[in-house]
Amino acid sequence: MTGPSGTGPSGTGPSGKRRRPARAAAAALSLALAAPLLGTGLVGSGLLGIGLLTSGLLGPGARAGEAQDRLFALGALDAVETGETLVYDYSRRGTWPGDEPARLDHGEARLTVEPPGADGAQRARAEVRDGETVIGRFNPFPVDAGNPMFMVFMEEAVSTMATLTGGSSFYIRNRMREALASQNAVEETTVSFDGRSVPARVLTFQPFLNDRNANKMGPAFVDLTIRFTMSDEIPGGFARMEAVTGPAAAAPAPAGSAPEAGEPAGEPLVDMSFNLAKVEEG
Repeated sequence: MTGPSGTGPSGTGPSGKRRRPARAAAAALSLALAAPLLGTGLVGSGLLGIGLLTSGLLGPGARAGEAQDRLFALGALDAVETGETLVYDYSRRGTWPGDEPARLDHGEARLTVEPPGADGAQRARAEVRDGETVIGRFNPFPVDAGNPMFMVFMEEAVSTMATLTGGSSFYIRNRMREALASQNAVEETTVSFDGRSVPARVLTFQPFLNDRNANKMGPAFVDLTIRFTMSDEIPGGFARMEAVTGPAAAAPAPAGSAPEAGEPAGEPLVDMSFNLAKVEEG
């Protein structure tokens, strides 16, 4: 399957339909993601945490710019046919000491659009795998409540940060929620999908950039950067989701130069990502 062809005017989807307001989309996504986690594993505190991430996200005083309109756009799964599965490659790498959280080189995050149920409503089912092993499985989500993989990724980032720093997942989640609601850094780019180059936007968020408590978790996490590469011409809307931190990520060495003794070797402390790899037919 290929993504939608053609992009509508600014603020519209591929078919020219105007995106629904970000506040309404965030509220719908918050309600949709209140389903319980059906398994355990890398997803950490599961959809309870995801519900906390989205709850009140765009309430009074929050700014709804282009970044928020894109992140919380309803109808993100409109281009995904019944029975099709969005398959995201999931990796979590870095130079952190110890074995927790576990590193992932061959993970997958999968989202399948299911046939309508007895109530006539259509839903999507998400699961996370390490190789062939299912390590997280979720109750179905309404297909019209945005792309739930976005918040699954965010909660995984919260869990990873909390494990590495020993910090409060509630505090980390709240800082991320505030950044998603207020920061609006958007850049134009292009991405390759289905053998062609398509226009896209990169949304960038830095939750701890001006946080007075960031150094308590370690100076590397001041530079935590979360990026979403999105396109109206890609099924599900998200081409890539990435959370990266560490001195090397914040200030990479110039190309062709070698690090001084004691300086970062170039690999981030943490680099975790979901990348849309393919759309599987049912």
